[in-house]
Formats: sequence, C-alpha cells, structure tokens
Amino acid sequence: MSSEFTGVDGTWKIIDYPLHPECVGCKFEIKSENPNKYRLHASVINSMNCSLEYNLENNEWKTSSIMSTLMAGSPEEMNKENFINDLISNIKRLHVEDEQYLIIQTNNGATAQLERF
Repeated sequence: MSSEFTGVDGTWKIIDYPLHPECVGCKFEIKSENPNKYRLHASVINSMNCSLEYNLENNEWKTSSIMSTLMAGSPEEMNKENFINDLISNIKRLHVEDEQYLIIQTNNGATAQLERF
C-alpha cells in the first residue's frame, strides 16, 4: 500500500466542501480492518456505515453499499445527509496531507477537505 495513505485512520471533520458548504462540520470516522480495507462511519441524522477498499493498481478507492438507520429529520438535515451519502458513495481518491488533513476526491469531480480532530 502506498505511504500516501498512512494515517487515514481517525476521526475527521469536513472543513471545506465547495459543492455543499452546508456539510461543513459533518464528522467521519475511519478505521482500518486490514491493509487495504477500512470501515467508514458518518452520522447526520442517521448512522451511515460502509467499507472502503483501496486498489493499489489504479490508486483508487471503492465504497461498499452504505448501510443506514432509518430515522427522519428536518428537510434541511435530510438534504445534508443525502449530500454526505453521495460524497461517501462516490469516493475515488483519499489523500492525507501533513497527517492532519484528508482530501476526498469523488468520481464526479467534487473535492472535500477534512481535518483530523
């Protein structure tokens, strides 16, 4: 596995997501299961969980189907949750900078920056 991905494990908070600025402050937790597979947990209203798998050959990530609880909330919060679900579902690349920042690039060209906390 590329040293670029050392330090992906941790608790992260979105600090910049130009496509959906209302998602700033949303939190993710990423835990290693084995060298190329991780568990991702996020929560807005519902708890969302999936696996992330790293493909060394093409330097890309793939997410499994997202499992989620089924609670309802305000339309604004439900929209935010849909945006986070879309971000997670489309993860293509993860890059850690200075062990403090996580950059997510998606299949549709969006970028989000998260900070370790």
